[in-house]
Amino acid sequence: MDLRRAARISRAVLLSFVAALTVLTGSALAQEDGYPFRLSNFSIELLGGFSKLNPKEFNAYAAAEDAYVQFSYVTRFNYYKALYGAAYQATSVRTGDSQFNQIKYGTAYGFRLRYELSPSLGLSAGIQFLKKSQSSNVGLNVTVQDSDPAYAGPLAYGYQNSGFLLSVSSWVPEVAAHFCWQYGPIFRVEALIGGGPMFISCHSISQRLTSVTSASGAVTSNLTTVDMSGQASGFSGELGARVCARTGGFLDLFAEGTYSFREGAELSGPGSSRSTDSDASGAATTATASWSGIWNSRLTTITNDWGKYSVIAPQNQIPTSSGSGIIKYVLNLSGFQLKAGLTIHL
Repeated sequence: MDLRRAARISRAVLLSFVAALTVLTGSALAQEDGYPFRLSNFSIELLGGFSKLNPKEFNAYAAAEDAYVQFSYVTRFNYYKALYGAAYQATSVRTGDSQFNQIKYGTAYGFRLRYELSPSLGLSAGIQFLKKSQSSNVGLNVTVQDSDPAYAGPLAYGYQNSGFLLSVSSWVPEVAAHFCWQYGPIFRVEALIGGGPMFISCHSISQRLTSVTSASGAVTSNLTTVDMSGQASGFSGELGARVCARTGGFLDLFAEGTYSFREGAELSGPGSSRSTDSDASGAATTATASWSGIWNSRLTTITNDWGKYSVIAPQNQIPTSSGSGIIKYVLNLSGFQLKAGLTIHL
């Protein structure tokens, strides 16, 4: 993270908490009659749970790698089998995961400092976090058999991506208002609305290993690793409801359901690649590259003997040219959250 970005984050967090403390401290001047300001009106809330997620533009990276495997190892050999007839047989065996895993859920947690302005209204300031990392290990081995003695093509093809990773995170310094309705001495129902500055990020890794075994048994391979990260800032909003239960002591228990809006555009960050080719003798050559750029979704079309396929995948490499192949990228971590927690009365 560069110094200018760190300074922007620090200023946003500082201003958020100054505003929150101003509201909480100033609440003493706006107490309802019969409900004076006192320190016992403060409490600390600790909460955690999960969030439903669907960052489809980011998940497209996993879908694109699935499409690559399907096109390069399934469609390809089905084509040759149809071309050469029964004499040509290709047997494939999958290893590891059946497909690349996409992000569907995340872990949501945080804390709040809360002040009861009145029995029906509370104000809070805190930090809300959201994180998820999804790894995959997909492999496919194809063995070729041809009864034609003139066949001298490769006997086996291998694919392995054991280090594929998708990771997202966000954190929000949040100020919220809680509207309360008491039902008897134990239960309380609340509606809450909050928001604050948002800091959002994503990280992807692909470690694609491909190999070809010739009719003589010689093996050639390529290992390509691509590592990309991106960060952005924006605004997050949250709206929801919860049910609280008094325990009779200094603790309350609660469960809350909210919808959190967290969407980041113009993510930027570093990227790197490393590609190593190994020949049949074991000699290897390696090429590396590094860059820093804004994330976008890129449309790629590949055509060869056995067909054509198009795929959209996110990346942060600087485009060599602009055009219809470059699509705006948005990291959407919005979704419904279900959390439980406890309130510690001071």
